[in-house]
Amino acid sequence: MNRNTKIQFVAIVILAVVALYVVLPIPNKPRIPGFAQAGIHLGIDLAGGAELRYKVLFPSGFQGDRKQITTQASDVLRRRLETRLLQEPKISTVGDNGIVIQLAGVDAEGLRDCKRLIGTLGKLELHAAASTELQDRYDRDGVVPDGYRVVRNPEGAPILMEDRPVIEGRHLLNAEPQEEPAAGGLRWFTSFDLDAEGAERFDEAAERLYRQRPRGRIVILLDGELKSAPVVESPSFHGRGRISGAKNQKEARDLSTILRSGSLPVPIGSE
Repeated sequence: MNRNTKIQFVAIVILAVVALYVVLPIPNKPRIPGFAQAGIHLGIDLAGGAELRYKVLFPSGFQGDRKQITTQASDVLRRRLETRLLQEPKISTVGDNGIVIQLAGVDAEGLRDCKRLIGTLGKLELHAAASTELQDRYDRDGVVPDGYRVVRNPEGAPILMEDRPVIEGRHLLNAEPQEEPAAGGLRWFTSFDLDAEGAERFDEAAERLYRQRPRGRIVILLDGELKSAPVVESPSFHGRGRISGAKNQKEARDLSTILRSGSLPVPIGSE
């Protein structure tokens, strides 16, 4: 064995020992300098965890692209779970209607939380609020115009809005709480990104609402419950917008979580 071969052999042995030390669950082991923040993510075969299997429940006579819808559903599940887990879940599709979720390192309580989260995935919709004129007319006579419906704010006051949503949860790619300097301190807001279809639909509605006097609002619903109704502050957003008015970081974070949650294009059921 020549010198270079010996060096390579020793290096391999050292690396193997260090890897085993990092991976093995040794109680109270001291951290190795330089490896404390190592990005080693163990799968469920090493770290333990759980595997969940779901099926997309297509309605009878469904004529769309089943595989595409299943992929959309798995993306929604990934976004929702990533907001709650320390380790990213491994989510894959099987065939044209199966979804497999692998949760590495999750304990019994965490697994219950994940199942509950998946089982309560909400339906997210953003609607255009009615103009002030239409809202005042409804408040006087109580008649809902064609193409509109009514939701109520937390105080119980009715809000008239267009029945057809401007965008749905599937159009949202991401949402994040952010801050910016303002008079007297910092101001929190929620930024969001849309896919191409959502960007086009949102800009069409934004232009109409921005031209109204007073400016129109976008009504954000989750499972039919009003979560927010921000004023539209620009005639176009080009796929990236912001919702201001949060009183603090928590409000901005909560709204971003609602937006990120998305909505399943069709229901799912566990196998």
